Amino acid sequence: MEAAAQHIAVEARLTGAGGRTVFLDAPPAGGGTRVAGFAATDDRGVALPVQRTGGGYAVVHEGPGAVRFRYRLSFTDSVSSGSTASGLDSARLYAVTRGLFVAPDPVLLRKTGGAYPAIRVVFILPPAWTLVSAWDSAGPALAPRSGDDLLDGTLAAAGDYRTYADTAGGARFALAIRGTRGFSDSALLDVVAEGLRRGAETFGPVPVPHVTYISDTGRKGRTSGSLQGKASIGLLWEKGELLERARSHDVFHETLHLWMGGVLETERWWTEGADDYFAARLYAEWRQDPAELAALCWQSLRNYEGIPRHLTTTMAAEARLRPGGDNTQLLVYRKGMLAALLLDAAIRKDSHGRRSLDDVARSLLALAAARGRTVSEAEIGAAVAEAGGSTAAREWRRVVAGTDAITAGQVAAALRVVTGVAPPPPPQPVEHPKTLSRTPTP
Repeated sequence: MEAAAQHIAVEARLTGAGGRTVFLDAPPAGGGTRVAGFAATDDRGVALPVQRTGGGYAVVHEGPGAVRFRYRLSFTDSVSSGSTASGLDSARLYAVTRGLFVAPDPVLLRKTGGAYPAIRVVFILPPAWTLVSAWDSAGPALAPRSGDDLLDGTLAAAGDYRTYADTAGGARFALAIRGTRGFSDSALLDVVAEGLRRGAETFGPVPVPHVTYISDTGRKGRTSGSLQGKASIGLLWEKGELLERARSHDVFHETLHLWMGGVLETERWWTEGADDYFAARLYAEWRQDPAELAALCWQSLRNYEGIPRHLTTTMAAEARLRPGGDNTQLLVYRKGMLAALLLDAAIRKDSHGRRSLDDVARSLLALAAARGRTVSEAEIGAAVAEAGGSTAAREWRRVVAGTDAITAGQVAAALRVVTGVAPPPPPQPVEHPKTLSRTPTP
């Protein structure tokens, strides 16, 4: 198959656009896609002037009626080069990204009262390929229900996807699996369903009516981005992956982004680090084994201690600095998970078990849902203090607002409060000195 023949043709019609300039956002540079052949006309087919802007296109439409535009979207290698990525090769098309298509910003149109275009996305696929999408419609032509659907969808197509559908936590979900790994399809289906079920029990109903999971083979042995929890989750793992603690925890983590990031936007240490803690705890509760939570927390502690800035930089400051590195090298993940554990323990201890960090999360989610998603760091701190009193407020000042060390003793004590037991940290791995296989010649 020729790569040039594998692309998406997009056609859109924007109503109520007469007498003004229509601004369209384009996929970000380096996002794994390439736009070509962009053109716009009015409803009669007369070409309209198009200007390339820094982030997209401006279509000048001075007459009455609708604006039509079309373009071709090609996918570039490689798959899963980042936490959100898109890719194309001779075996499959896979995309998990924000801003996959050229389209008006749905938030801007809502603010101005403008109508969103009726969009029809046509996939030009090789014969016998199966298309998987977060949208309810099926087939080579999809009609997303809204601009949010269009911009936040996961798409995949290949000749060998195995698809499953079920309901969990009050929401429908679809799971498409491609390739084989060291576990069965049914095992992954169970983990997906349990993540949704326990997320709904802890935080409230699943925020979207339909969730799409796509499990494909990636090149980095990691979970792909979850679109900040909109409605789609990509699971890109290497062929040798097992569905044990690490991978199951990944599924729970990405599932909880439906709430942490989907409903609630705030400091990254909460949407990633606290999300990681909730995922680890709920997974351990499902397995009825506190050692699962403990092992993940001890792993975070070791990563945290190896981050050079762990005693000099707050998590909020790190998020503003945007340093490089994967999630083992960032405080917002590793310290964030430990901070959530310590805060949970402080709240439980102060309230004699009547409250927990779950109550804080539910109050923040309710606040975000009522006023448009964003919650400030100060509001998280206030919710923690309200739930856990002076004990939790003191812990907040120490490990969230401050840079005091988190120690193994503190992690063990917190685990004992949260789980009732405190499994000891696993032994440090033994690093054998490297030896030369052959003595060099002087």
